[in-house]
Amino acid sequence: MHRAHVEPLFSAGVARWEEGRRRAASCSRAPALGYDSPMAGAFRISGCAFAALVSTSLVACGEPGPQARAAEELGVVEASELYEGRDGGLSAIAFGRSVWVYGDTVLTVEDEWGHNWHHNSFSVTQDVDARDGVGGFTETLDPAGAPRHLIPPSPDELSFNLAHWGEDCEQEPCGARWAVWPGDPVWDAEAGRALIFYGLIYAEPGEFNFTSVGQSVAVWDVYEEPPRRPVIHPEAEHPDLLFLEGEPGWGVGSNIEDGFLYTFSCDEDGLGHPCRLARVAAAEVLERDAWRYWDGASWSTEMDEADKLFEGAPIMEVSRSEHHGGWLAIYSSPFSRDVVARTAPALTGPWTRESVIYTAPGDDAPYDVVHHPEYAEEAGRVQYLTYSRPTTGWFGTEFPLVRVEFE
Repeated sequence: MHRAHVEPLFSAGVARWEEGRRRAASCSRAPALGYDSPMAGAFRISGCAFAALVSTSLVACGEPGPQARAAEELGVVEASELYEGRDGGLSAIAFGRSVWVYGDTVLTVEDEWGHNWHHNSFSVTQDVDARDGVGGFTETLDPAGAPRHLIPPSPDELSFNLAHWGEDCEQEPCGARWAVWPGDPVWDAEAGRALIFYGLIYAEPGEFNFTSVGQSVAVWDVYEEPPRRPVIHPEAEHPDLLFLEGEPGWGVGSNIEDGFLYTFSCDEDGLGHPCRLARVAAAEVLERDAWRYWDGASWSTEMDEADKLFEGAPIMEVSRSEHHGGWLAIYSSPFSRDVVARTAPALTGPWTRESVIYTAPGDDAPYDVVHHPEYAEEAGRVQYLTYSRPTTGWFGTEFPLVRVEFE
């Protein structure tokens, strides 16, 4: 890896990654507080007691959460030698394959532009039996033999990034970049396509020197081609954005049920991350006026009326689980090595209290814990989860595979 090529970036991802590691080490001194994630860059106090402090609209503590009978690490998820490290690791079935999606990614080779830093990546496998680990991944490569982005930069974003690349860049500030951070694909069976939420990020060198300028949905129509970023507002500075800066970051724990796309936002709000719920007919996903927001009793046309359903995390998977009588959410408890879960009979709730189902070993607090619904066993009683764990080198990571058996 050509470290000199990526050091000038010291982008949002790098600064947040190192800050996450540093703060994770202080867990024993401040067990009630937590660093959420490199993609969130925020703190929160978790637990039922804090819920009342964050918002009186949050549902009371509720029923006890799901209990884990056993949890064990099985090993690490297979990774190509083309990657030095990356984070995220959400997955879903799309085009008959398990597609694993990652955020900021450092390569061990240079791509066709001479870069080894990508703002997202993906790997694909047809291995959907995790009992003996997960492997068999394939990569889509560019002409230089480097992995491609899942959602590539637009021509304007690419031009900007190339002009600001490296210490001797063409345009100041050197290291500035546009980044696309994707969620996992949501399979739209009726249309034969995958929908992928993503955030558009602008970053400059320096710790936490980044901002989200909005969110949207990419459409993956053809497996052999990259997902499209449809134009929604042709005259706008960023014509592909469905939701703008300052609006909720929809795209967490997304699912399609009975023709509707449901998705949460779990943005920072003071010290918490209260989760709200929105939905839209999957066929109308790119039509802003078609979206509705759960206000606690019905679906409202007003986004600011969306009710706070529970305290969650900005990196979180939500899946249907027959064993749990409805829906299962799993995420990391910030500033802690604990992984927690909640359940609900419906996406609108009521959600149980969160319960600890696994505690990660070591000193680093995981921030991007997700479970992988396509690997579930026994109607959801057995789940498999992963998170990024630092190894060696400048940005080295691995993804432990943890099997959780619920009561």
